[in-house]
Amino acid sequence: MSENSLDPSAIDSPVPHLLDSADKDELTLNVGLGLVARKAAEAEYVLHGIHVHLADVEKAYSSKFAAATGGTLVKECQQALASSNVSDSLKSSLTEHLDTAEVAFHLRNQYLHGYWIYDDESQQWLTLKGARGLKRPEMTFTDGAAVWKLAAQLDGLCSRLLEWDIAVFGEISAAEEDQGRGRASVKRL
Repeated sequence: MSENSLDPSAIDSPVPHLLDSADKDELTLNVGLGLVARKAAEAEYVLHGIHVHLADVEKAYSSKFAAATGGTLVKECQQALASSNVSDSLKSSLTEHLDTAEVAFHLRNQYLHGYWIYDDESQQWLTLKGARGLKRPEMTFTDGAAVWKLAAQLDGLCSRLLEWDIAVFGEISAAEEDQGRGRASVKRL
């Protein structure tokens, strides 16, 4: 779906009044935010599986970091990676992915946990988000395209993390739908 094809009247909302005053730009922004949330959750799920393998946790949801998300999960992966027996070249590639994830999760938090105000003068959105340790909120001007760009970045990150996970910890796939793929990402449940 292209950004230009969004039409508020074309969406059958379960709560119609929420779309009554939405224009095309607001709808584009909100659909993009939904994609950001979905792709960020997917990245967290893959990172959680990587952490389980790196930390050599027996069962995926037995770790004290089973509920870690975003930046906390990235930091846990970084610490587990540092003490793992993964080769230096593989450590380097995962470190790049983790750095990308950290920046993407920071933006995700700003976009999803921030307050959005449209500034008519600059023709941009202003996001306001409280920040730990600061006496004022983080403020950033952005546009609806930035949200879609972040969703696309998270989508690519998910693919790269999954490829890394399969290359390092993947197991021979026995599932019918994986015929021909060979290896698959597996979480210890």
